Amino acid sequence: MIKLIAIDMDGTLLNEHHLVTDKVKKAIKEASNAGIKIVLCTGRPVHAVYDYFEELDLPKDEEDYVISLNGTVVQKTTNWEIVYSHQLDHSQLKKAEQLIEPFEMNFTYFDEKAYYYTGKKTEMLQFDADLLGMDAVHLPLEELPEELTIFKAMYVAEETELDHLAASMPAFISENFYPIRSLSYVLELLPQGANKGEALTGLATKLGFSMDEVMAIGDGENDLDMMKVAGTSVAMGNAVDSIKLTAKYVSKSNQEDGVAHAIYEWA
Repeated sequence: MIKLIAIDMDGTLLNEHHLVTDKVKKAIKEASNAGIKIVLCTGRPVHAVYDYFEELDLPKDEEDYVISLNGTVVQKTTNWEIVYSHQLDHSQLKKAEQLIEPFEMNFTYFDEKAYYYTGKKTEMLQFDADLLGMDAVHLPLEELPEELTIFKAMYVAEETELDHLAASMPAFISENFYPIRSLSYVLELLPQGANKGEALTGLATKLGFSMDEVMAIGDGENDLDMMKVAGTSVAMGNAVDSIKLTAKYVSKSNQEDGVAHAIYEWA
């Protein structure tokens, strides 16, 4: 029996217009009313989740949570208190930023609320900020306050530029971060040990659920870790091949209410 459903947002919960369809809302509401916990599990910072959370009218009880920033942060939905997190070291951020010098790209990073970037703003950075509905704040790393907690960093650039960076990535990155290509124009740097699968496993344990009672629905490379740990893993019809090969089931696409199909078919 499924007791918890972890749902990715972009490319999964949201259609190509970044909307939640009525059919998906209805399915999620019915699952919630049936006692299944719905956990949004996203690469977005929680600030870019608020409106969708309210739209879905999900519970805000003491044991309801959101997993954000690709598993680096888990927050209560009652007051958005952080109950679990991984953090990045400021000195490592500065070393990672140096890699962008030969390229036209931005180095970006997040606390739980803001989207910061260094260098000159590119069109791709503006596109990404608009997608999240957030203002990109210019904050060079030499001006980064010591007390500011950073949970995730990203390289943001046109796909070809990012391909070149990925091909020349030094060992320092994999030794100090968990790198993941979450989108064609985004290469993320997470803290070592942080990912959606690790966060989902910890949350399920906290709630007293076995992983056999957990369903995970996703579409991108950053969903791979939660596909591997969930007892019922569902790839969207529009998912990348690695997700489809790993998942137990393949649903319809995000243009065909794939989340609703997954809930009714397997939960």
